[in-house]
Amino acid sequence: MPAGHAPFALWNRSGNQLVRLLLASPLHSLVSGRLALITVTGRRTGREHTLPVAYKQDGARVSIPVMWPERKLWWRNLRGGAPVKLRLRGVDRTGQGQVQGEEDGELGVAVLLDPVG
Repeated sequence: MPAGHAPFALWNRSGNQLVRLLLASPLHSLVSGRLALITVTGRRTGREHTLPVAYKQDGARVSIPVMWPERKLWWRNLRGGAPVKLRLRGVDRTGQGQVQGEEDGELGVAVLLDPVG
């Protein structure tokens, strides 16, 4: 196990679950201005993975920074583009996710939201 991994793993197991429950609840407005839920489908397993992420929204474009990418796997499922689900401010949305900045170290995911309706 890499040095410093234990606190990260503990947060993923407990903190992320609490944030996920909060974002899916009627109390989401406490944190949903800056946190959202993203659901990504695993390319090999086909399983859906839902986790909380920080985001910034500019119209139909949502930017999600990927901090410590070497410790996370979910974003790799979006290389080359893939459909995602987002829960933004209590509303379920769909869109196309794409990894960006992998070459320059400013790794993030850009999601272009599908039109509503």
